Amino acid sequence: MTDPAPSSRRLAGRRLLARGAILFEALWPALWPPIGLIGLFACAALLNLPALLPPLAHLVLLLTVVLAVAVLAVRGLRGIRLPDDRAADRRLETSSGLIHRPLSVLTDRPAGGDSLGVAVWQAHAARAMTQIGRLKVGLPRPGLARRDPRALRYGLVLCLLAAAVIAGLDAPARLLAALSPSLPVAPNAPGTELQAWITAPAYTRVAPIFLKPPGGTVSVPAGSHLTVNVSGGTSAPTLSSNDRSDRFTALDHTSFQVERDLAHGGLLTVRRDGTTLAAWTLTVVADQPPTAAWGENPGHLPSAQQTRLPWQVSDDYGVTGLQAELRLRDRPEAPPLIVRIPLPGGSPKDAHGLNQQDLTAHPWAGLPVVGQLIARDAANQTGASADATFDLAERPFHNPVAQLLIAMRKALSAHPDDRDVPLDGLDRLMQQPALFNGDLGAYLNLSSIYYLLARNPNASAVPEAQGAMWELALHMEEGQTEQSARQLEQARQAARDALDRATQQPTDANRQALEKRLQELRQAIDKHMQALAEQAQRNNEMTPFDPNAAQLSNRDLDKMAEQAQQAARQGRMQDAQQQMAELEKMLDRLRNAHSQSGGSKQANGQRQRGKQQMGAVQDMIGREAGLMDHAQQRTEQNPAQPNPAQPNPTQSTDPAEQREADRRVQQALRRALGELMQQFSDLTGQMPPSLGEADQAMRDSIGRLGQGDDVTAGRSQQQAIAALQKGSREMGQTMAQQFGRQPGQGGEDGEEGVMGMMMPDGSRADGRGPGPMLGQPDPADPNGRDPLGRSAQGNSTDNADVTVPEERERQRTQAIQEELRRRGADQERPREELDYIDRLLKQF
Repeated sequence: MTDPAPSSRRLAGRRLLARGAILFEALWPALWPPIGLIGLFACAALLNLPALLPPLAHLVLLLTVVLAVAVLAVRGLRGIRLPDDRAADRRLETSSGLIHRPLSVLTDRPAGGDSLGVAVWQAHAARAMTQIGRLKVGLPRPGLARRDPRALRYGLVLCLLAAAVIAGLDAPARLLAALSPSLPVAPNAPGTELQAWITAPAYTRVAPIFLKPPGGTVSVPAGSHLTVNVSGGTSAPTLSSNDRSDRFTALDHTSFQVERDLAHGGLLTVRRDGTTLAAWTLTVVADQPPTAAWGENPGHLPSAQQTRLPWQVSDDYGVTGLQAELRLRDRPEAPPLIVRIPLPGGSPKDAHGLNQQDLTAHPWAGLPVVGQLIARDAANQTGASADATFDLAERPFHNPVAQLLIAMRKALSAHPDDRDVPLDGLDRLMQQPALFNGDLGAYLNLSSIYYLLARNPNASAVPEAQGAMWELALHMEEGQTEQSARQLEQARQAARDALDRATQQPTDANRQALEKRLQELRQAIDKHMQALAEQAQRNNEMTPFDPNAAQLSNRDLDKMAEQAQQAARQGRMQDAQQQMAELEKMLDRLRNAHSQSGGSKQANGQRQRGKQQMGAVQDMIGREAGLMDHAQQRTEQNPAQPNPAQPNPTQSTDPAEQREADRRVQQALRRALGELMQQFSDLTGQMPPSLGEADQAMRDSIGRLGQGDDVTAGRSQQQAIAALQKGSREMGQTMAQQFGRQPGQGGEDGEEGVMGMMMPDGSRADGRGPGPMLGQPDPADPNGRDPLGRSAQGNSTDNADVTVPEERERQRTQAIQEELRRRGADQERPREELDYIDRLLKQF
């Protein structure tokens, strides 16, 4: 017979679980309404909605929610009773599938007392006890689905999760703020005054935020500093937040102050003697790291010796620094090449641009690299771009010795530990001295490079040898004259920079630096003049100076440089500037004379292509002026131009059609300008910045024409014309510096003036300062002709010296006409100037 003691304990445990399941099935449906209401309030609190209410409305909402929760809870729990053993037995019998209520046998007694009946009853009870081990409680079934057939409870759970994600780290602070309404601030004690302000970090350029005592919600940048002053009263207040409490510091008997760096948001409360003086809810906005990305087509372009580094950056408070880290693709473990990229406007929030670097002298020139842009903000946070693989631009060499030297220099860059291939190549060159054309110095330099790599096992020998290879390749390619000319130009630029610094900041250190640069300039002049003399002697010819530069000598140049150096040493900066200006003119004459005598067919071809491109710019100026005339005419026809977003239905469709046609022409002009900018960059390796400004103005004009805004479109077209004129001058200056001036080429910058006439206000039409009146000789014209190519000597009717204008003269005349029409269309100019322009136009 089974022992009843363990079975009784097992039955007691099953009954306890059954009573718990019955109680849960009764409690859960009763508590669901108040729990759902609490969940809705929690969603609103995580979304920071209660804090947006006025203090009294917030308090009323909180009390209403508490009261509603209490009412719903009492109402639901009112009819619930604790289950007894009988109910537990019925639950067990039902869940276990038992029939005839066998558990009731354990508590019932037989009615008769005969021994046979008792024995039968005990046997029946024993069989019931054996079934206790098979008793099952079953899972609770509260039946909530019948009361919520639309499953709104799951929607509430999703809302809670979404609100928690939105709140993020501020979730505890928002929940606490929702349960702690900012009660109306009690009136301060007589004479009590509270001032509070938040100072944002300087790099954010955010003005100080003053907090009002009645309270409110404020968003501040991370790292901001809070200052609170309380005047009046004798007890020190306290500043309390979610995680800390700071006591005010006494400034005197009645003034107190507290300061705190704000790292987290939450509720800030100022209390004194149990009274709330002020309370604010702060949200701290984290500073995001900057972002950087490559623009289109980084790397080198055909026929260009500069490496293009297009970039774009952005940051919430501004990017303070940008650099490109270039790593050799085939040797990524090598130290990267760092290229600093200047940013426009100091610390822009959103900017893009194109940086062009001359990296031809670097040992990696011509090799593939993996580039990454690194942007940095004022908080020293960095953001990196994706990797971009491209080749660094390299200088083309035509001399066979120079080509082999550059090839060996590349091999050392890719495999610095493998010197066998470069030594092999150097050895072959040393066995062919005829390639050096009797240049013993170059041959000796080649020998020193060979023995440096062969006998010096240190790693530092490789970059030293690569530098020597580069210098020797330049020597073989350019010759001594071109190399000394390049060094002279570098010395001139260094002297200019030093003179500017010494003029702006006349300190002893700057004057000493200027004296040093001028001494280096004297040495560069002497070296270049010696190279010119040696070249003339080798070629058995006179030094190739033009008549204007015939009296130039090494002694004259050295004397001028010595006078500038002496003036700088004595602190006479004005005299030093004057001597330096004279020296610059003499050096320009020297360079131009050499360029004219030694110019090759290739240089002439480049100069001719540059002239054609400048002529295309002048044509763009004329077409842009025509677009501006159309815009001015449409504005005059409809002075009260309506809002572009609300076109006038009564307006004729002809202006709209003309405006659309002008927009298409403007798009074509912008495309043509982009192609011209690329061609000029390929030709000279430089991009006039004013042409970029013209491109921006054209883009604005396209947008305004599309919106129907002729007034603003006209202003953008005027800006485009001014930028194109300036860009044309910059193109001429660049060409003069790189290709020199041709004989008879006038103009200070090596370009012909496009619109060189004087306006009534004393300015030239091209904005270059005073110039000749129409019909008077231009001082820059040695033949004494006006801008239209006509003789300006009196009123002679002899036209024998007048020739039919060539294409460039025709373009110049057309540009003058377009500029006069543009200025004549500006009705805001003085009447006398408009009359003068009208008289000029009648002469065409």
